[in-house]
Amino acid sequence: MRIRTIQAKSILTPQKRGFLTAGEQPYTHSLSWATGCQFGKLYCGAYCYAPMLPNWHFARREGEAWGDVLIIKANAAELLDEQLARARNRRGMRIFMSPVTDPYQPIERKLRLTRRCLEVFARYDDLDLLLIQTRGPVVADDLELIAALPYAWLGMTIETDRGDLPYGPARSHVERRLEAVKLAVARGINVQIAVSPCLPYSDLFAERLLETGAQRIVIDTFAIGDGSRGRRTAQSPFAAVADYDWRDDSIAESLYHQLDIHHDGVAWSGAGFAGIPGRRRLV
Repeated sequence: MRIRTIQAKSILTPQKRGFLTAGEQPYTHSLSWATGCQFGKLYCGAYCYAPMLPNWHFARREGEAWGDVLIIKANAAELLDEQLARARNRRGMRIFMSPVTDPYQPIERKLRLTRRCLEVFARYDDLDLLLIQTRGPVVADDLELIAALPYAWLGMTIETDRGDLPYGPARSHVERRLEAVKLAVARGINVQIAVSPCLPYSDLFAERLLETGAQRIVIDTFAIGDGSRGRRTAQSPFAAVADYDWRDDSIAESLYHQLDIHHDGVAWSGAGFAGIPGRRRLV
């Protein structure tokens, strides 16, 4: 993968509409320190909606495909500090990091850009919410930092517990993510598991999710979660290789009901993601 750096002009993107504003507790901003993703050539790159978004099309150069290049905003942490310092209503800020580029892809161990952003957040203790959304077990490196932020939640994507799906994660990667959730919960971090998108799973999946101790679990589907009622997914490589009807929400609905019987924090799709109570609403 090629890496190139840019000097960005802004790092916090206001959210006015769309998926992140679909619930009772909408996000006010998103934060991405890069465009592109190292996971783009892996299984999730086959169904990721990000290659169809305008920011990728405007940022990439001719001939660059999703997963070939990572465009890094080298001044991300400095911009974050500047924007938080001059923000007029930090107490109302609800930040999603990141809806497009995973903040804990493999290169984070070298660059530590997410860690640098967390160190900036540590200087401001008055935000309402920071959700750190990832499918990368590398987040375990920063649990001490995350635990020190009174408004931070860790969001861990776990689409399935099966490791035999040709379009799903390796079993070892699933196990590492489940373990990262357990470690975070043990440190007192609020955790939301995102089964997003929900892939075929084993009979023990609901039980394994409950065993992690995560405070919230959000279930999402291709048809609802890609932000276009399935049109983006239909254009993805995944749609051509899927061996089941990915438009059928019944698999996800079944998991939702299995979990809802035993857990008060189960939620659905966009309203679930945008439903995390802020720090002043937690009692």
